Amino acid sequence: MFDAKNLKKICSPYSILLVDDEESARRQVRDILSILFKKVYIAEDGKQALEIFKNNQIDIVLTDLTMPHMTGFQLIAAIREIDEKQNIIVMSAHAESEVIVNAIKLNVDAYIVKPIESLQMFEALQKTVLSIKSNEKDFLYQEQLETKIDEQAKEIVEKTEIDTLTNLPNKDTLCKILSKKKHKYTKILILNIDNFEQINATYGYTEGDLALQGIAEFLEEVTPEKLFRGNGDEFIIVLNKSEQKALELAYLIKRKVYSKRFEISTTSIRITFSIGIVDINNDDKELPYTKAQLALADTRRVHKNAIGHYYEDSQLQNYQQKMHEWAHKLKLALDFDLLVPYYQPIVNIESGEIGKYECLARIVERDEAIAPFFFIEPARVAGMVSDITRRIIIKAFETFSNTSLEFSINITDDDFKEEYLIAYLQDQSKKYGIKPSQVVLEVLENISDYDATHAISQMKELKALGYQISIDDFGAESSNFARLQNIEVDYIKIDGGFIKDIAICKNSLIITKTIIYYAKHSGIKTIAEFVHNKETYDIVKELGVDYVQGYYLDKPLKEIR
Repeated sequence: MFDAKNLKKICSPYSILLVDDEESARRQVRDILSILFKKVYIAEDGKQALEIFKNNQIDIVLTDLTMPHMTGFQLIAAIREIDEKQNIIVMSAHAESEVIVNAIKLNVDAYIVKPIESLQMFEALQKTVLSIKSNEKDFLYQEQLETKIDEQAKEIVEKTEIDTLTNLPNKDTLCKILSKKKHKYTKILILNIDNFEQINATYGYTEGDLALQGIAEFLEEVTPEKLFRGNGDEFIIVLNKSEQKALELAYLIKRKVYSKRFEISTTSIRITFSIGIVDINNDDKELPYTKAQLALADTRRVHKNAIGHYYEDSQLQNYQQKMHEWAHKLKLALDFDLLVPYYQPIVNIESGEIGKYECLARIVERDEAIAPFFFIEPARVAGMVSDITRRIIIKAFETFSNTSLEFSINITDDDFKEEYLIAYLQDQSKKYGIKPSQVVLEVLENISDYDATHAISQMKELKALGYQISIDDFGAESSNFARLQNIEVDYIKIDGGFIKDIAICKNSLIITKTIIYYAKHSGIKTIAEFVHNKETYDIVKELGVDYVQGYYLDKPLKEIR
């Protein structure tokens, strides 16, 4: 794992100028640089960057190559006239050998290929900063970089442009054509074979390949337009026609494929297509192939065997952008130790004293504590939920290491799936001197929907080791009283949706009464969360709940009391 803390230490005395005309890319890189460097200057094009460079002390220039008004190459040339030894890093989505060689000729310190990966950028920044510190060029690194880029450029040049299975031009060839401003095409159609994975699963991949070959031949017969093989079970058509003609072609393909049977070794099969259509705009920074995929994905979210068009306010595109931005924030928070637990008191309703704390994950950003509502779903998509759990375990154990207080930590189905919890908790308990009986593992009740036997077996083993189990959000979704006996839980935390409405909703009151009645007769303690006012507090106290938690009592705290 890259040592982000050390990188921050060596970068912190220096300034950097970031030049990129793409707002989303600029924002992503800026977030990282603002953590690392003393001063970050931002420019949206080459002309603005040159003015900033002339009027400020800039240690490193990090610039895109393709920009309006003044390209990255022109900016570098202008900077070299002012200071020929200026440290410069370039970044670009272009990986063609000619572009890379031109960058090398300008004696840049590093070349970063977009989309930018954090590790790639960290390495480039570290090497450049170390170059500044030593006040001399790292000739060996430059030579190795040039050799590596030459090898990559040669590999790209030699890469075939034809899909060997169907003998159609491949997607890379299409992207090269569309990246040229003078191409003639106005529309792109992307055709995805519905449920093709079932053909592979039923008949095998060899038969699936035969089907793809037959489908390619069919499409060549149906349309005279330019045809390409896309990813997996995708085919792409580009044409220089009106919207109406593109739509007519899509319906023609759907109609003809409906009556077509494709022969494979043992049988014949019928298929359908989902089709995405998008305009090709030469002024667009985003390739139309990507937009066509979004149109296709938006369509298939409703139903398959349909035709869809790309719109700028695509729900899927907005969702993907949101997921990407928050996953990026979470990765930074993990790398730079900005993910911390906040501690919300859980009060013993009989004594009125704090009985335990719940450890709640927060991202601290500019003195603001961001709740998991914003980042937990992106964390699931990016596979980082267990990273959050591990970090909270470590920090919570460190906080409570010299106390006898109980504290609870939220556990997800991802944690059980990865099967690390038992050993990890034992290791951290030993390291920080935490007794297992201090630790309450809060588990969502519907976690048992996934591999119930396996999840319950882990909980039973944790119970046997002395850790306590609490079922979180009980009463919501697929809550199951019988499973409580299988798990032998210590606490039930009643779903906050019932508690916050208990004063105004008769059903919430009945459900809460039922849960408390069951828990008392089963020897299980109950916790009411979302206790937000005195009226709610008085009701749950009268019902006989054991513990209460919520803003009426106290908000989540940076430190325990």
